Amino acid sequence: MTFLERFFPRAAAEGRPALLGILNATPDSFSDGGRFRDPAAAVAQAARLLADGADGLDLGAESTRPGFAPVPADEEERRLLPVLRAVRAAFPSATLSVDTRKAAVARAALDAGAAVVNDVSSFEDPAMAALVRDAGAGVVLMNGWREHVGARPRAAAPGGLADWVARGLLGFRAAALAAGIEPSAICLDPGFGFGLRHGDNAEVLRGLAGIVDACAPAPLLVGPSRKHFLRAQYPEAAGDPDRATALFCAEAVRAGAALLRVHDVAAVRAALRG
Repeated sequence: MTFLERFFPRAAAEGRPALLGILNATPDSFSDGGRFRDPAAAVAQAARLLADGADGLDLGAESTRPGFAPVPADEEERRLLPVLRAVRAAFPSATLSVDTRKAAVARAALDAGAAVVNDVSSFEDPAMAALVRDAGAGVVLMNGWREHVGARPRAAAPGGLADWVARGLLGFRAAALAAGIEPSAICLDPGFGFGLRHGDNAEVLRGLAGIVDACAPAPLLVGPSRKHFLRAQYPEAAGDPDRATALFCAEAVRAGAALLRVHDVAAVRAALRG
């Protein structure tokens, strides 16, 4: 069984990438901060995303934009859980992912009905791997977090960034396997916008097919949605962040990306149809 077959079976059966709609329960997201903190508003947005073709929803309550302020676990739970529970009740069959770095928050979210932990820090919390294993949850592990927060310098220069990303992801996959997490529960994220300068993202995208091959059988999730580097990369989008996101996602899928984490599911779905 593959990650898609396990957590996004419709996409797997149709032989296409899975679309993961972003639902933020945070006041300071760079894109839609504050709009969906109320459970009723979150349920309405979830309905729109699912109607537009989302295969699942990724819920988060801590912004990780550049210069973000870390949120304590109890505050993150206070923001997240009412929204997650409301969405779970409204859409009992939807696959829900929780975007968190904290094992305590992940545990509460899994208990409330999430199935996947999207951990951008890749086990920065030492309790996260065992939690994922014991819960039988899926996990997404991302490259570039420690460089993003300034915990260490990047170990690659332009010209070698795709190899740097692949090495990082393979290390995180090895850590997950060593912790006893099943191979079919592991997904990897090259971390566009994390630990990369604006022009660096285009280099990693050009090398994405090699990263996909290196990381197989773990699938790759890409999450470029509405990030600032897209404006320079796609001038033909005329400043429309969702159009630029869709163009990026179409390129990523051609390179082998298996999951797309986006705000505007309809725009990306239309781009993939060609």
